[in-house]
Amino acid sequence: MKRFLKKIKNSWRNNRVLFVLTFILIICLILIAVVSIDYFFGSSDDKYGDRLQGISKVEMTDKKIKKIEKGILKDEKIINCEINQIGKMIYVTMNFADGVTLVEAQGKALTTLELFSEKELKFYDINYTLLQNKTETSEGFTIMGTKNVNGSGLVWVNNTPISEDVE
Repeated sequence: MKRFLKKIKNSWRNNRVLFVLTFILIICLILIAVVSIDYFFGSSDDKYGDRLQGISKVEMTDKKIKKIEKGILKDEKIINCEINQIGKMIYVTMNFADGVTLVEAQGKALTTLELFSEKELKFYDINYTLLQNKTETSEGFTIMGTKNVNGSGLVWVNNTPISEDVE
């Protein structure tokens, strides 16, 4: 037994730095494992994470979606309207009749925000897709816009048409 203890003391004296570095390495690996597990398998069951803490969930029922679609379709310049709710996002697709300008369509989309309650506007992000087919009398358009829960209005993407240059 004394021989064994003597060997350990000699090993400690000769390899003290190596033992300390190994101990530090083991501690770092344990910390990395704990942080990784917490990050990837956190305690939140919500797919949106912790950003909804303190906000009560607002349900968007099919009945409410149909009511909003009917409210949008009351305008004779809107041919078709489709609303889909996925998670915390509401997707609104609106098809416009001939003769409606892009600015008019954007204005009509902005007025549809009045059909949503204040709680729904603070809970859901709303994405708009405005469509008009190209005809002899109009060039048509396709434009997308969004309303963030923190924003007050709609933000539109650039509607610059892509021209194809043939060389």
